[in-house]
Amino acid sequence: MNRKIASHIAKRLNRSFTLVPAIAILIAGCSSTLKGAAAASSGLGAAGAQAASGQKVGGARYVNSTALSNRMTTAPVTDPTLNNMVAVNMTIPAGWKLEGIEMMPPCTPFPFSAFRAHSPDGLMQMRQEPLVGWRWASSLKMNQSGCANISGVISAADFLKYYVGTMQGGVHVVGTMPVPAGYAQWAERMADQANQNASRWGPALRSQNSADTAALRVQVVNGTFIVEERLRAAVECAVNNTPKNSASPFMIGPHGACYARVDVLAAPQGKLDALVQLADSNDLPHWKGNPEWQQATMQQMTERNQRDGERRLAEGRAESQAFSNMMNNAFQQSMARSASQHAAFMQQQESSFRSSMNNANAAMNARSTAASDWVDYALDQQTVTGAGGTVKVSNAYSQTWSNGQGQWYQTNDTNANPNGVLQGNWTQTTVVHGNGQPK
Repeated sequence: MNRKIASHIAKRLNRSFTLVPAIAILIAGCSSTLKGAAAASSGLGAAGAQAASGQKVGGARYVNSTALSNRMTTAPVTDPTLNNMVAVNMTIPAGWKLEGIEMMPPCTPFPFSAFRAHSPDGLMQMRQEPLVGWRWASSLKMNQSGCANISGVISAADFLKYYVGTMQGGVHVVGTMPVPAGYAQWAERMADQANQNASRWGPALRSQNSADTAALRVQVVNGTFIVEERLRAAVECAVNNTPKNSASPFMIGPHGACYARVDVLAAPQGKLDALVQLADSNDLPHWKGNPEWQQATMQQMTERNQRDGERRLAEGRAESQAFSNMMNNAFQQSMARSASQHAAFMQQQESSFRSSMNNANAAMNARSTAASDWVDYALDQQTVTGAGGTVKVSNAYSQTWSNGQGQWYQTNDTNANPNGVLQGNWTQTTVVHGNGQPK
Protein backbone atom coordinates (compact mmCIF):
# COMPACT_ATOMS: atom_id res chain seq x y z
CA MET A 1 0.00 0.00 0.00
CA ASN A 2 2.84 2.41 0.91
CA ARG A 3 4.52 1.78 -2.44
CA LYS A 4 1.32 2.64 -4.32
CA ILE A 5 0.78 5.85 -2.37
CA ALA A 6 4.42 6.88 -2.76
CA SER A 7 4.21 6.20 -6.50
CA HIS A 8 1.05 8.29 -6.74
CA ILE A 9 2.64 11.19 -4.82
CA ALA A 10 5.70 11.06 -7.10
CA LYS A 11 3.48 11.29 -10.17
CA ARG A 12 1.56 14.15 -8.60
CA LEU A 13 4.75 16.07 -7.90
CA ASN A 14 6.04 15.55 -11.43
CA ARG A 15 2.83 17.02 -12.76
CA SER A 16 3.70 20.52 -11.59
CA PHE A 17 6.53 20.60 -14.09
CA THR A 18 4.44 19.59 -17.13
CA LEU A 19 1.62 22.17 -17.23
CA VAL A 20 3.55 24.27 -19.78
CA PRO A 21 5.46 22.41 -22.49
CA ALA A 22 9.15 22.08 -21.68
CA ILE A 23 9.89 22.26 -25.42
CA ALA A 24 9.38 26.00 -25.12
CA ILE A 25 12.74 26.30 -23.36
CA LEU A 26 14.44 25.83 -26.69
CA ILE A 27 13.43 29.02 -28.44
CA ALA A 28 13.25 28.70 -32.19
CA GLY A 29 13.13 31.44 -34.80
CA CYS A 30 10.70 31.86 -37.62
CA SER A 31 11.04 33.46 -41.04
CA SER A 32 8.85 34.79 -43.79
CA THR A 33 8.60 37.80 -46.06
CA LEU A 34 5.89 40.29 -45.16
CA LYS A 35 4.65 41.99 -48.30
CA GLY A 36 3.27 45.49 -48.20
CA ALA A 37 3.68 48.09 -45.50
CA ALA A 38 1.54 49.63 -42.84
CA ALA A 39 -0.06 53.02 -42.95
CA ALA A 40 -0.11 55.64 -40.26
CA SER A 41 -3.22 57.17 -38.88
CA SER A 42 -2.00 60.44 -37.40
CA GLY A 43 -4.32 60.88 -34.38
CA LEU A 44 -3.68 59.50 -30.89
CA GLY A 45 -6.48 58.17 -28.68
CA ALA A 46 -6.79 57.50 -24.93
CA ALA A 47 -4.64 54.75 -23.45
CA GLY A 48 -5.85 51.45 -24.78
CA ALA A 49 -9.46 52.71 -25.05
CA GLN A 50 -10.16 51.19 -28.45
CA ALA A 51 -8.63 47.80 -27.65
CA ALA A 52 -9.68 47.47 -24.02
CA SER A 53 -13.33 48.27 -24.79
CA GLY A 54 -13.66 45.07 -26.79
CA GLN A 55 -14.33 47.00 -30.00
CA LYS A 56 -13.40 45.04 -33.12
CA VAL A 57 -10.17 46.36 -34.63
CA GLY A 58 -9.95 46.53 -38.42
CA GLY A 59 -6.85 45.93 -40.53
CA ALA A 60 -4.28 48.71 -40.80
CA ARG A 61 -3.70 50.41 -44.15
CA TYR A 62 -0.28 50.16 -45.78
CA VAL A 63 2.03 52.56 -47.61
CA ASN A 64 5.35 52.17 -49.35
CA SER A 65 8.56 53.24 -47.59
CA THR A 66 12.25 53.27 -48.39
CA ALA A 67 13.97 49.92 -47.79
CA LEU A 68 16.63 49.67 -45.08
CA SER A 69 20.14 48.24 -45.42
CA ASN A 70 20.20 44.45 -45.43
CA ARG A 71 23.56 44.14 -43.66
CA MET A 72 23.42 42.09 -40.44
CA THR A 73 25.51 41.31 -37.37
CA THR A 74 25.15 39.12 -34.27
CA ALA A 75 25.08 40.01 -30.57
CA PRO A 76 24.79 37.88 -27.39
CA VAL A 77 22.34 37.81 -24.47
CA THR A 78 23.84 36.50 -21.22
CA ASP A 79 22.44 34.68 -18.18
CA PRO A 80 23.50 36.28 -14.85
CA THR A 81 22.46 33.15 -12.91
CA LEU A 82 25.13 31.12 -14.76
CA ASN A 83 28.10 33.50 -14.43
CA ASN A 84 26.91 35.59 -17.39
CA MET A 85 27.23 32.65 -19.76
CA VAL A 86 26.03 33.48 -23.28
CA ALA A 87 22.48 32.12 -23.50
CA VAL A 88 21.52 33.05 -27.06
CA ASN A 89 23.00 34.92 -30.00
CA MET A 90 20.74 37.17 -32.01
CA THR A 91 20.97 38.53 -35.52
CA ILE A 92 20.33 42.29 -35.69
CA PRO A 93 20.94 45.01 -38.30
CA ALA A 94 24.60 46.00 -38.63
CA GLY A 95 25.50 49.01 -36.48
CA TRP A 96 22.67 48.43 -34.01
CA LYS A 97 23.27 47.95 -30.27
CA LEU A 98 21.70 45.10 -28.30
CA GLU A 99 21.09 45.12 -24.54
CA GLY A 100 19.38 42.20 -22.84
CA ILE A 101 19.26 39.66 -20.06
CA GLU A 102 18.21 36.04 -19.62
CA MET A 103 15.69 35.99 -16.78
CA MET A 104 13.13 33.81 -15.01
CA PRO A 105 9.81 35.67 -15.37
CA PRO A 106 7.17 35.13 -12.67
CA CYS A 107 4.34 32.67 -13.31
CA THR A 108 6.36 30.77 -15.95
CA PRO A 109 8.42 27.56 -15.66
CA PHE A 110 11.50 28.41 -17.74
CA PRO A 111 14.02 31.23 -18.40
CA PHE A 112 13.45 33.69 -21.22
CA SER A 113 15.38 36.53 -22.89
CA ALA A 114 14.26 40.15 -22.57
CA PHE A 115 16.18 42.57 -24.77
CA ARG A 116 16.21 45.82 -26.73
CA ALA A 117 18.12 46.34 -29.98
CA HIS A 118 18.21 49.88 -31.37
CA SER A 119 19.63 51.81 -34.28
CA PRO A 120 22.61 54.17 -33.76
CA ASP A 121 20.29 57.20 -33.51
CA GLY A 122 17.97 55.32 -31.14
CA LEU A 123 14.90 56.04 -33.29
CA MET A 124 14.32 52.43 -34.42
CA GLN A 125 13.98 49.57 -31.97
CA MET A 126 13.45 45.84 -31.85
CA ARG A 127 12.32 44.61 -28.40
CA GLN A 128 11.42 41.34 -26.74
CA GLU A 129 9.31 42.02 -23.66
CA PRO A 130 9.54 39.79 -20.54
CA LEU A 131 7.35 36.71 -20.77
CA VAL A 132 3.79 37.11 -19.41
CA GLY A 133 2.20 34.11 -17.70
CA TRP A 134 -1.09 33.20 -16.01
CA ARG A 135 -2.71 30.08 -14.55
CA TRP A 136 -6.06 28.94 -13.18
CA ALA A 137 -7.80 26.00 -11.51
CA SER A 138 -11.50 25.36 -10.95
CA SER A 139 -10.99 23.36 -7.74
CA LEU A 140 -8.18 25.32 -6.08
CA LYS A 141 -7.63 29.00 -5.28
CA MET A 142 -4.11 29.79 -6.46
CA ASN A 143 -1.74 32.57 -5.45
CA GLN A 144 -1.56 34.71 -8.59
CA SER A 145 1.30 36.97 -7.49
CA GLY A 146 3.29 37.95 -10.57
CA CYS A 147 0.68 36.51 -12.95
CA ALA A 148 -1.45 38.37 -15.48
CA ASN A 149 -5.08 38.97 -14.45
CA ILE A 150 -6.40 36.39 -16.92
CA SER A 151 -8.11 33.05 -16.22
CA GLY A 152 -8.41 30.61 -19.09
CA VAL A 153 -7.31 30.30 -22.69
CA ILE A 154 -7.59 33.46 -24.81
CA SER A 155 -6.63 34.26 -28.38
CA ALA A 156 -3.49 36.19 -29.22
CA ALA A 157 -5.67 39.03 -30.54
CA ASP A 158 -7.51 39.28 -27.21
CA PHE A 159 -4.21 39.15 -25.32
CA LEU A 160 -2.95 42.12 -27.35
CA LYS A 161 -6.09 44.03 -26.33
CA TYR A 162 -5.23 43.25 -22.71
CA TYR A 163 -1.59 44.19 -23.29
CA VAL A 164 -2.43 47.53 -24.93
CA GLY A 165 -4.52 48.36 -21.86
CA THR A 166 -1.39 48.02 -19.70
CA MET A 167 0.79 50.37 -21.78
CA GLN A 168 1.66 53.67 -20.10
CA GLY A 169 1.55 57.13 -21.65
CA GLY A 170 -1.30 56.69 -24.14
CA VAL A 171 -1.60 54.52 -27.24
CA HIS A 172 -3.66 54.65 -30.43
CA VAL A 173 -4.56 51.35 -32.11
CA VAL A 174 -4.32 51.81 -35.87
CA GLY A 175 -5.41 48.28 -36.78
CA THR A 176 -4.40 44.65 -37.17
CA MET A 177 -1.32 43.55 -39.09
CA PRO A 178 -0.65 40.26 -40.85
CA VAL A 179 1.44 37.68 -39.00
CA PRO A 180 4.29 36.20 -41.08
CA ALA A 181 3.42 32.65 -42.11
CA GLY A 182 6.68 31.27 -40.72
CA TYR A 183 6.00 32.78 -37.30
CA ALA A 184 2.49 31.30 -37.12
CA GLN A 185 3.75 27.90 -38.29
CA TRP A 186 6.51 27.97 -35.67
CA ALA A 187 3.94 28.51 -32.88
CA GLU A 188 1.73 25.72 -34.23
CA ARG A 189 4.70 23.33 -34.33
CA MET A 190 5.41 24.11 -30.68
CA ALA A 191 1.85 23.14 -29.71
CA ASP A 192 1.91 20.00 -31.91
CA GLN A 193 5.16 18.83 -30.32
CA ALA A 194 3.78 19.45 -26.83
CA ASN A 195 0.64 17.42 -27.68
CA GLN A 196 2.79 14.57 -28.98
CA ASN A 197 4.71 14.55 -25.70
CA ALA A 198 1.49 14.73 -23.65
CA SER A 199 -0.01 11.76 -25.53
CA ARG A 200 2.41 9.51 -23.65
CA TRP A 201 1.03 10.57 -20.24
CA GLY A 202 -1.91 9.11 -18.34
CA PRO A 203 -5.38 10.74 -18.57
CA ALA A 204 -4.96 12.56 -15.24
CA LEU A 205 -1.74 14.23 -16.45
CA ARG A 206 -2.48 14.63 -20.15
CA SER A 207 -2.68 18.25 -21.31
CA GLN A 208 -4.22 19.78 -24.42
CA ASN A 209 -1.81 22.34 -25.87
CA SER A 210 -2.62 25.20 -28.23
CA ALA A 211 -0.88 28.19 -29.81
CA ASP A 212 -2.14 31.37 -31.47
CA THR A 213 -0.52 34.46 -32.99
CA ALA A 214 -1.63 38.01 -33.80
CA ALA A 215 -0.18 41.47 -34.50
CA LEU A 216 -1.32 45.08 -34.06
CA ARG A 217 -0.14 48.40 -35.45
CA VAL A 218 -0.21 51.15 -32.82
CA GLN A 219 1.04 54.71 -32.36
CA VAL A 220 2.57 56.22 -29.23
CA VAL A 221 4.04 59.64 -28.44
CA ASN A 222 7.75 59.97 -27.64
CA GLY A 223 8.52 63.56 -26.73
CA THR A 224 7.33 65.66 -29.64
CA PHE A 225 6.96 63.03 -32.36
CA ILE A 226 4.81 60.01 -33.10
CA VAL A 227 6.34 56.53 -32.99
CA GLU A 228 4.73 53.62 -34.82
CA GLU A 229 4.99 50.12 -33.39
CA ARG A 230 4.13 46.60 -34.43
CA LEU A 231 3.08 44.53 -31.42
CA ARG A 232 3.26 40.81 -32.19
CA ALA A 233 2.15 38.13 -29.74
CA ALA A 234 2.27 34.35 -29.53
CA VAL A 235 0.04 32.79 -26.85
CA GLU A 236 0.73 29.17 -25.85
CA CYS A 237 -1.51 27.28 -23.40
CA ALA A 238 -1.66 23.86 -21.74
CA VAL A 239 -5.03 22.77 -20.30
CA ASN A 240 -5.77 19.72 -18.14
CA ASN A 241 -9.21 18.34 -17.22
CA THR A 242 -8.58 15.80 -14.45
CA PRO A 243 -11.55 13.39 -14.20
CA LYS A 244 -13.54 13.46 -10.95
CA ASN A 245 -12.82 9.78 -10.41
CA SER A 246 -9.07 10.44 -10.62
CA ALA A 247 -6.86 9.42 -7.70
CA SER A 248 -5.42 12.96 -7.63
CA PRO A 249 -6.12 14.59 -4.22
CA PHE A 250 -5.46 18.12 -5.46
CA MET A 251 -6.68 19.50 -8.79
CA ILE A 252 -9.96 18.07 -10.09
CA GLY A 253 -11.64 19.48 -13.18
CA PRO A 254 -10.30 22.08 -15.65
CA HIS A 255 -7.01 23.80 -14.84
CA GLY A 256 -4.11 25.06 -16.87
CA ALA A 257 -1.43 27.62 -17.59
CA CYS A 258 -0.59 29.98 -20.45
CA TYR A 259 2.22 32.31 -21.36
CA ALA A 260 2.54 35.01 -23.99
CA ARG A 261 5.58 36.29 -25.88
CA VAL A 262 5.37 39.89 -27.10
CA ASP A 263 7.93 41.37 -29.48
CA VAL A 264 7.91 44.98 -30.66
CA LEU A 265 9.22 46.79 -33.75
CA ALA A 266 9.27 50.59 -33.32
CA ALA A 267 10.15 53.38 -35.77
CA PRO A 268 9.27 57.04 -36.42
CA GLN A 269 6.01 57.61 -38.26
CA GLY A 270 6.25 56.50 -41.88
CA LYS A 271 9.30 54.25 -41.34
CA LEU A 272 7.81 51.25 -39.56
CA ASP A 273 6.94 49.40 -42.78
CA ALA A 274 10.57 49.30 -43.91
CA LEU A 275 11.64 47.94 -40.51
CA VAL A 276 8.90 45.27 -40.61
CA GLN A 277 10.04 44.24 -44.09
CA LEU A 278 13.68 44.05 -42.96
CA ALA A 279 12.88 42.07 -39.79
CA ASP A 280 10.46 39.57 -41.34
CA SER A 281 12.44 38.92 -44.51
CA ASN A 282 15.56 38.17 -42.43
CA ASP A 283 13.79 36.33 -39.61
CA LEU A 284 15.08 38.84 -37.04
CA PRO A 285 16.21 38.61 -34.35
CA HIS A 286 16.90 34.99 -35.39
CA TRP A 287 17.53 33.44 -32.00
CA LYS A 288 20.35 30.88 -31.89
CA GLY A 289 20.71 29.15 -28.54
CA ASN A 290 24.08 28.31 -27.04
CA PRO A 291 24.15 24.49 -26.58
CA GLU A 292 26.38 24.82 -23.52
CA TRP A 293 23.91 27.21 -21.89
CA GLN A 294 20.97 24.98 -22.78
CA GLN A 295 22.73 22.02 -21.20
CA ALA A 296 23.66 24.03 -18.09
CA THR A 297 20.10 25.33 -17.77
CA MET A 298 18.58 21.88 -18.09
CA GLN A 299 21.06 20.58 -15.51
CA GLN A 300 20.21 23.46 -13.19
CA MET A 301 16.46 22.82 -13.51
CA THR A 302 16.91 19.04 -13.19
CA GLU A 303 18.93 19.39 -9.99
CA ARG A 304 16.42 21.81 -8.51
CA ASN A 305 13.47 19.60 -9.44
CA GLN A 306 15.27 16.52 -8.15
CA ARG A 307 15.97 18.18 -4.80
CA ASP A 308 12.39 19.34 -4.48
CA GLY A 309 11.05 15.98 -5.63
CA GLU A 310 13.19 13.96 -3.20
CA ARG A 311 12.22 16.20 -0.31
CA ARG A 312 8.52 16.05 -1.14
CA LEU A 313 8.67 12.32 -1.81
CA ALA A 314 10.23 11.72 1.61
CA GLU A 315 7.50 13.80 3.19
CA GLY A 316 4.96 11.85 1.17
CA ARG A 317 6.32 8.51 2.39
CA ALA A 318 6.14 9.65 6.00
CA GLU A 319 2.61 10.93 5.52
CA SER A 320 1.68 7.75 3.68
CA GLN A 321 2.93 5.59 6.57
CA ALA A 322 1.04 7.72 9.08
CA PHE A 323 -2.07 7.41 6.93
CA SER A 324 -1.70 3.62 6.71
CA ASN A 325 -1.32 3.28 10.48
CA MET A 326 -4.25 5.57 11.07
CA MET A 327 -6.47 3.60 8.71
CA ASN A 328 -5.49 0.28 10.32
CA ASN A 329 -6.26 1.52 13.84
CA ALA A 330 -9.47 3.13 12.70
CA PHE A 331 -10.68 -0.11 11.06
CA GLN A 332 -10.15 -2.05 14.27
CA GLN A 333 -12.10 0.54 16.26
CA SER A 334 -14.95 1.46 13.94
CA MET A 335 -15.65 2.49 10.32
CA ALA A 336 -17.04 5.82 11.49
CA ARG A 337 -13.84 6.70 13.35
CA SER A 338 -11.83 5.71 10.27
CA ALA A 339 -13.77 8.10 8.03
CA SER A 340 -13.29 10.98 10.47
CA GLN A 341 -9.53 10.49 10.77
CA HIS A 342 -9.14 10.11 7.01
CA ALA A 343 -10.93 13.43 6.44
CA ALA A 344 -8.59 15.12 8.95
CA PHE A 345 -5.57 13.68 7.14
CA MET A 346 -6.74 14.94 3.76
CA GLN A 347 -7.33 18.42 5.21
CA GLN A 348 -3.77 18.39 6.57
CA GLN A 349 -2.49 17.47 3.10
CA GLU A 350 -4.45 20.34 1.53
CA SER A 351 -3.13 22.82 4.12
CA SER A 352 0.46 21.68 3.52
CA PHE A 353 -0.01 22.01 -0.24
CA ARG A 354 -1.45 25.53 0.05
CA SER A 355 1.40 26.58 2.35
CA SER A 356 3.98 25.28 -0.12
CA MET A 357 2.27 27.09 -2.99
CA ASN A 358 2.17 30.38 -1.04
CA ASN A 359 5.85 30.12 -0.08
CA ALA A 360 6.88 29.30 -3.64
CA ASN A 361 4.93 32.21 -5.10
CA ALA A 362 6.29 34.62 -2.46
CA ALA A 363 9.83 33.63 -3.42
CA MET A 364 8.98 34.00 -7.15
CA ASN A 365 7.56 37.49 -6.52
CA ALA A 366 10.82 38.53 -4.80
CA ARG A 367 12.85 37.23 -7.76
CA SER A 368 10.50 39.10 -10.12
CA THR A 369 11.32 42.41 -8.38
CA ALA A 370 15.07 41.78 -8.75
CA ALA A 371 14.63 40.68 -12.38
CA SER A 372 12.67 43.84 -13.23
CA ASP A 373 15.51 45.96 -11.83
CA TRP A 374 17.99 43.94 -13.92
CA VAL A 375 15.95 44.66 -17.04
CA ASP A 376 15.91 48.41 -16.27
CA TYR A 377 19.67 48.34 -15.75
CA ALA A 378 20.33 46.36 -18.92
CA LEU A 379 18.12 48.66 -21.02
CA ASP A 380 19.58 51.90 -19.63
CA GLN A 381 16.26 52.95 -18.16
CA GLN A 382 14.62 53.60 -14.81
CA THR A 383 11.05 53.27 -13.55
CA VAL A 384 9.42 56.32 -11.97
CA THR A 385 5.97 57.04 -10.58
CA GLY A 386 4.12 60.30 -10.13
CA ALA A 387 1.30 62.42 -11.52
CA GLY A 388 1.75 60.86 -14.96
CA GLY A 389 1.52 57.29 -13.64
CA THR A 390 4.31 54.68 -13.58
CA VAL A 391 6.55 54.84 -16.66
CA LYS A 392 9.95 53.83 -18.02
CA VAL A 393 12.32 56.74 -18.69
CA SER A 394 16.04 57.18 -19.38
CA ASN A 395 18.35 56.54 -16.44
CA ALA A 396 20.78 59.19 -17.65
CA TYR A 397 19.11 61.80 -15.43
CA SER A 398 18.74 62.04 -11.66
CA GLN A 399 15.43 63.96 -11.66
CA THR A 400 12.23 63.39 -13.62
CA TRP A 401 9.25 65.78 -13.54
CA SER A 402 5.71 65.09 -14.83
CA ASN A 403 2.84 67.41 -15.71
CA GLY A 404 0.26 64.60 -15.40
CA GLN A 405 -0.55 64.90 -19.12
CA GLY A 406 1.83 62.22 -20.44
CA GLN A 407 4.84 64.58 -20.66
CA TRP A 408 8.06 64.29 -18.69
CA TYR A 409 11.02 66.60 -18.10
CA GLN A 410 14.40 65.13 -17.09
CA THR A 411 17.48 66.90 -15.73
CA ASN A 412 20.59 66.35 -13.63
CA ASP A 413 20.35 69.84 -12.13
CA THR A 414 19.10 69.42 -8.55
CA ASN A 415 17.98 73.08 -8.52
CA ALA A 416 16.00 72.86 -11.75
CA ASN A 417 12.21 73.33 -11.61
CA PRO A 418 10.14 73.40 -14.81
CA ASN A 419 7.23 75.20 -13.11
CA GLY A 420 7.02 78.71 -14.47
CA VAL A 421 9.34 77.80 -17.33
CA LEU A 422 7.30 75.13 -19.09
CA GLN A 423 3.54 75.20 -19.52
CA GLY A 424 1.46 73.30 -16.95
CA ASN A 425 1.87 72.17 -13.36
CA TRP A 426 4.93 69.95 -12.85
CA THR A 427 5.68 67.62 -9.92
CA GLN A 428 8.77 65.55 -9.31
CA THR A 429 8.41 61.77 -9.69
CA THR A 430 9.73 59.00 -7.42
CA VAL A 431 12.07 56.22 -8.56
CA VAL A 432 10.60 52.73 -7.95
CA HIS A 433 11.52 49.14 -8.78
CA GLY A 434 11.19 48.01 -12.39
CA ASN A 435 7.87 46.27 -11.64
CA GLY A 436 6.43 49.42 -10.04
CA GLN A 437 6.86 48.37 -6.42
CA PRO A 438 8.22 51.04 -4.02
CA LYS A 439 11.92 50.91 -3.20
